[in-house]
Amino acid sequence: VDVRTATCRNPEDTKAILGELEQGVGFVRCNTQVIGLLREALLAQARAALARLPAAERGTSELLSNLGMLLRGMGRLEEARPLFEEALQAWREAAGDRDPSTLLSINNMAVLLMGMGQLVEARPLCEEALQARRETLGDRHPRTLTSISNMGQLLMAMGQLKEARPLYEEALQARRETLGDRDPRTLHSVSKMGALLQAMGKLEEARLLLEEALQAQRETLGDRHPGTLTSIGSMGNLLQAMGKLEEARPLYEEALQAQRETLGGRHRETLNTTGNMVDLLRATGALVEAEAVLGNTEAVAREVLGNDHATTLKIAAIAARLQHAQPGGAAAGKELLAATIARMAEVLGDNHHQTCKYRKVLTEME
Repeated sequence: VDVRTATCRNPEDTKAILGELEQGVGFVRCNTQVIGLLREALLAQARAALARLPAAERGTSELLSNLGMLLRGMGRLEEARPLFEEALQAWREAAGDRDPSTLLSINNMAVLLMGMGQLVEARPLCEEALQARRETLGDRHPRTLTSISNMGQLLMAMGQLKEARPLYEEALQARRETLGDRDPRTLHSVSKMGALLQAMGKLEEARLLLEEALQAQRETLGDRHPGTLTSIGSMGNLLQAMGKLEEARPLYEEALQAQRETLGGRHRETLNTTGNMVDLLRATGALVEAEAVLGNTEAVAREVLGNDHATTLKIAAIAARLQHAQPGGAAAGKELLAATIARMAEVLGDNHHQTCKYRKVLTEME
């Protein structure tokens, strides 16, 4: 949905209405409200339909899982969790642990837990789904490749980059060969492989993959697809890591505006991009603008994701760096960053790439 593309029968009416809308409300705010209202209406209809289902059919209904995925897509992970748990239990009881529908429910539950930062809880589900799909569907079945990719994503989130790499490579190669280079699932693997290489410090290798993914996603999915927006943000993050701040800024701005419109300001992806934008502005010396963009982002992340989610900790570290850069804020900012790093080490691991990154930043503050 994008109100900018709305048309009337009379082109003059279209021009007049859009002009007034832009001046009076603004396209960003209007899109945010329209998309939010549509999702809430869809959510209400889905819940009403689910309530009408007989109790015996509810657990294994496609509607239950789809409602969970809708909530997950909206960033409302706590609301999605009981629905996925209900579906998984129902499928285990109705069809057994290795039925394709059970394995799909296991996958859905694992992805949700990963999004919530519950990595230890997600791991046995990822392992169960992957092993069962390898054995029942084969190594190159699309759903097996999804489980391979998810396992790699989990290991990367846990900071186990070397263990994640062969899984990402396996999924990417198989998807290129079986689905083609421009299938959305292949492009997802290309983007994930690029992000992994960046985390490993292989920036030039990462750039080739991220450029490939972004260009193809723009062409096949469009500029505002969630996958495209993730790749735009990833490309901006890579350019910032390479010191190309002026090239990174328009990418962050594009991703952040579109994510605010399509996902809302409280979604994890939007919060992550907001943090990246703040860090870029700090690095360019635009401290007042950085403070304005940061606003209450850290408080929202703590409320939505929890204090120990990797994204929350990252935003806390970015906020501490911003405070350190402010006149008179060096001591307090350094203290906050040290406390955040200590929490990262406890929650994510002492050798996690995010912990190591900010520990190096703290050392350079000495």
